[in-house]
Amino acid sequence: MEVIQFDFLGLHLQEPMALLFNWIIAGFCFFAFSKLGTYKNEANFYWRVFYLTFGISTVFGGLGHLFFHYTGFFGKYPSWIFGCVANGFAGMGMLKFREISTPKNYAYYLIWIKSIGFCVASVLTQKFIFVAVDAILTYIGYTGIYAYLLMKRNEHAKFLRKMIVGVVILLPSAFIFIFKLNVHQWLNKDDLSHILMFIAIYCFYLGLKEWGSNEARV
Repeated sequence: MEVIQFDFLGLHLQEPMALLFNWIIAGFCFFAFSKLGTYKNEANFYWRVFYLTFGISTVFGGLGHLFFHYTGFFGKYPSWIFGCVANGFAGMGMLKFREISTPKNYAYYLIWIKSIGFCVASVLTQKFIFVAVDAILTYIGYTGIYAYLLMKRNEHAKFLRKMIVGVVILLPSAFIFIFKLNVHQWLNKDDLSHILMFIAIYCFYLGLKEWGSNEARV
């Protein structure tokens, strides 16, 4: 599908919808980072950093799309790098739920080996697919499967149901990206994936708010 291109203030720009959806996600991420600061626990610390780094990633993501004519793939690298870092913090957050998650020490190293490895691969090959795979493994593996196992093992982990719902909502984005399902020039595969991602991280936020409230009452 043809990329939307336009001129503004003498600049040759493109993909305005990518800028819009990326910055909507970024705005919510910074909102979540601020609001979750109310709760003081280790898991919440890592999830707040997730929202902060993911917000930065999507700010750069929107700019990378908009100014691609000038920056090329180099303009996408900040978004990709911060995105992989955010995935790492999401995994760390899942492992740090006090008295619910009791992982082996090597589990922490595996998270960062995965994220750093895929990040390096994406930069060296100039292919976003490695960033996408890292995100898929993180969300399905940690906020999906691992969250489900924790919820089954511990009656205090019911808040994870909201995060699992977020993962289920996000799942179609993998197929949208792989099969390049473009609804319209103004709503392409990237835009659809961004919409699903926004809903998913909102569901994560709801689960984390519930966890924080429960912890505050303990």
